[in-house]
Amino acid sequence: MFKIKRLLAAAAAITMTAAAVTSSMTAAALEGEGQSYSGNADYIGTYLASDYFGNSAFQVSFRYESFDPDGTYVDEETGEEKTIDYNDTFQFLVFDSAYEGWDKTIAGPNGVNLTSPLTADDLDTTTTYTVTVPIATIEEMLSTGNSPYGINLQLGGVGDTSVYVDTISYVEAPVEPGGEVTLTGEWVKGTGGKMTVEQGSAYIATSVDYINVYNFSTQGFVNPTVDVTVRYETAPNAYVQAEIQTQDGTQVAPYVPYVDVTGEYTYTTEIATDVTSILAVYDACTVTRIHIYDNHEGEALDVSNETANELIGNLQAGYVLGNALDAVNAQGEVDETAYGNPPVTEKLFQVIKAQGFKSVKIPIAYLNMVDSQGDINDDYLNRIQKVVDDALDTGLYVEINIQSDGSQGVAGKWIDISLEHGSAEFNNVVTKFSNMWTEIATKFANYNQALIFEDMNEVMIEGAYARDQLTDAQFANAYANIVELNQAFVDAVRGTGDDANDDRVLVVPGYNTDIDMTVAGFDEGVFHMPDDTATERLSLSVHYYDPKDFTLGGDEWGNTDTWDINGTYGQAYMISQLTKVSGYGVPVFVDEYSAYYKNNIPEVAEWVSALNASAKEVQAATGTSFSTAYWDNGVIDIDNKDGTGLIDRRFNIVTQTGNTIIDAILNPTPNP
Repeated sequence: MFKIKRLLAAAAAITMTAAAVTSSMTAAALEGEGQSYSGNADYIGTYLASDYFGNSAFQVSFRYESFDPDGTYVDEETGEEKTIDYNDTFQFLVFDSAYEGWDKTIAGPNGVNLTSPLTADDLDTTTTYTVTVPIATIEEMLSTGNSPYGINLQLGGVGDTSVYVDTISYVEAPVEPGGEVTLTGEWVKGTGGKMTVEQGSAYIATSVDYINVYNFSTQGFVNPTVDVTVRYETAPNAYVQAEIQTQDGTQVAPYVPYVDVTGEYTYTTEIATDVTSILAVYDACTVTRIHIYDNHEGEALDVSNETANELIGNLQAGYVLGNALDAVNAQGEVDETAYGNPPVTEKLFQVIKAQGFKSVKIPIAYLNMVDSQGDINDDYLNRIQKVVDDALDTGLYVEINIQSDGSQGVAGKWIDISLEHGSAEFNNVVTKFSNMWTEIATKFANYNQALIFEDMNEVMIEGAYARDQLTDAQFANAYANIVELNQAFVDAVRGTGDDANDDRVLVVPGYNTDIDMTVAGFDEGVFHMPDDTATERLSLSVHYYDPKDFTLGGDEWGNTDTWDINGTYGQAYMISQLTKVSGYGVPVFVDEYSAYYKNNIPEVAEWVSALNASAKEVQAATGTSFSTAYWDNGVIDIDNKDGTGLIDRRFNIVTQTGNTIIDAILNPTPNP
């Protein structure tokens, strides 16, 4: 056993990251075939448990090239001379993550762990022998009490015999259904610790750098999810690791949050359905629990044959998932975490639904994920579909749009309504826009009316917010472009030829999705709703951010933290504004509104309550359906001056401020 000890010493002497350890061992796995070996304990290969998981056995095909001349060998550990037994041609040595154990299972031409002697007289050099060694048999030998981490394969006590290993392969195990896994304990990065499997089937190994959970199954899971519960003893912790990685150290969902709290919290990460091993890397905290489970509601709404007026009325109250799929970095590249929020999970939608929201708008940026002809990156469209499916799965209505591609100030913006209508340049925009919506509508062709499309967001001429900032010609040209884009959108969706898209409710905006600018477009005859082959399936989108010095603030708008319900922009003004857009024969979706927190939560709550009460009043008075959707940007600091967050997305929990605002949304005070 001298060579085993030498290998152990070498492994223990190496300090590596998780990625380096994994790659070094994976490189040796199954590479021992096609070579000759001779001498006791000659090393063949190392195979990690995370690599052989899902297989039931090793299968080795081999032949003897020559036999030991005298049939004896000297045991290198004891110095004792022994008779060669060819049942011990191979030894499989199982070890744990501390490189301890090395307990052996022997195998030879006749099988595994046989005790009847097998000599050279029973064998020959012309026959190819095959032995199948169950992995469970090998792992059961581990005497340390820990999980198996890997298996070494070497020759056994064969003396000067030469063995040619033709092939080494895995025997695939029958697919077993996945099951929940729960691990508990205490582990601290940099120090280490012990975690124990309390539920389900999995192996676990810890180091000072990570918790390695492997050999679990998510077979049959719809949405495999990992919850990691941690305890923060001190705060703040600036941008610490809080992420799940694959075995090679790749981040599953890159996230380094700023943690300004103490206590126990849970992070949620979704993994692919074929993942069987993960590394948990959480810094500045104590990991106390890891839970792997199928987070799947299966409560999607079955909605069909509703008019837009009926369906829009069902969306109240709505929630906008801002600063997520619409996030864009400074280079104009789509980046879901660019604004500091973690990747979206179904857990977030479950929290949204649990608060009483009926619908969620998911704004989406495409930018670098779509080419000049409107062909969307397949992986990105699949990510969008996953997020949409997660939201629908919880029983929410869902609206998706093209959000940032026409937004003021966004690098890479290409939806530009300042271009001359009918120009080649604008025609290229229309072609790209139309092709995109054809592809999006085709992707979601089989989804029922619970999924709603809105074509674009707040398209405007840079810096021109009000009618008096545009000449008549500029205003008419901008609206000619908006009308053409809206029509291209409707034609593209209806043109897919799918029954669901034939009936889908479609939402279109006017200039900047602004009430006054939209009404001006109607009144001046430059704006109208698109023609549609479907009947009563269109809705108008508007946003509400009045007065802007209160809702937005900053250098552009001025800044105030107060709002007077009886003042110029009070509730009477709200009712007047909403009434303006109620008379165009279509329902109205106020699919963005909010007010930045300026350490003035009671005032914000009053404003939110008044707007929702006004929408109800106008709906009752006019018969036009109104629904509203609150813009949550994920920023929860009440004194941040740009926060509108209701939910702490780091941990998927509603904040105290969120509870106050949500109550104002769901239970608005009627207009006195």
